Amino acid sequence: MKRTGLVLMAAFGMVAALIMAPAASAAPATVVFATFNVCKTDCAPPAPSWDVRRDRVARVIGASGADVIGLQEATNNPTSTAKTQVEDIQVNLAGPLGYAAPTFPIEANDCRRPRDAAGQLTGPSPCENTSALIYKTSTIQQVSVPSGISSAGITQYGMIVPSADPTSSARSVAWAYLKPIAGGPAFLAIALHTDNGKNPTSEASRVALATALGPWVEATNASHGMTGTPAMLMTDLNSYAKRQPNGVQKQLVANGWIDAFSAPKRTNIEFTTINYNPAQVDGKGFPARAYRFKVTKKREATRIDYIMGYGQNLKPLDYEVVMYLNADLTFIADYQASDHQMVKSTWSIGS
Repeated sequence: MKRTGLVLMAAFGMVAALIMAPAASAAPATVVFATFNVCKTDCAPPAPSWDVRRDRVARVIGASGADVIGLQEATNNPTSTAKTQVEDIQVNLAGPLGYAAPTFPIEANDCRRPRDAAGQLTGPSPCENTSALIYKTSTIQQVSVPSGISSAGITQYGMIVPSADPTSSARSVAWAYLKPIAGGPAFLAIALHTDNGKNPTSEASRVALATALGPWVEATNASHGMTGTPAMLMTDLNSYAKRQPNGVQKQLVANGWIDAFSAPKRTNIEFTTINYNPAQVDGKGFPARAYRFKVTKKREATRIDYIMGYGQNLKPLDYEVVMYLNADLTFIADYQASDHQMVKSTWSIGS
């Protein structure tokens, strides 16, 4: 069956006003989350150029209907249409579709470029920018927090995982306190991308995240006056069950994180979340045809892209690997935006 997506070009305001998070618990709400590694501007051949792929990224975002999207490989590299790739996505592509990026002062960006006493830039960013957030302004709003400090920002992986190696430590992590406009509790949205190194050092840094991330969420909540606020993680963990059976994905679950894959309704789980597979000999991330796994209780399609929740009163309702395929499993080119598929999940949040 051929799947198609309709991109709705409705115009919404780019930045939503902040609202104060309620002190008391709110009624439950359903929120659709998505994670999407868009592949950096210099995505390896045979990937089309960013000038071609950017319209495809917009189509996938617009057709998703997701309320909150965590982006990976949304870089600070310049494009022909914007100063940076992340700006191109957040402003030029997602903005006309009704999405906005969380707002925060420069002081809340731990990855900002250093400046001298006169305010002049004196060096590069200490981070490798790979993660970003956008949210649908018709359904989600950024909240102000009781402590009065910024309710969003960018931190470094190394600030969450002090034991991480230098390459992993330089990864940027985007976060924001958000809330459904129609009612429901606030949540801490996190977009994160681990290093893809296959060496023991990189693996140790990934696994260390599983121990560090929950306490970081709790400390962030406490410092912002948001104790007890659940967290939603949208991430490319560069780890999957067959290659890393005891990897970060398993350890996060062991430490209290809920994997969206546990939802009672699952769609397209026979397809990988990334298009690198020994069975796909063509394409190198952009194959002509999708590979369909034979899924069993002991064998699943490769997943390195995850949506996970942490905290009380969270429940995944559905899970989907977003695919746009013709009947013969060939990719519909207009939606083949990246070497990853978007992953999407609806969650119930609140008691």
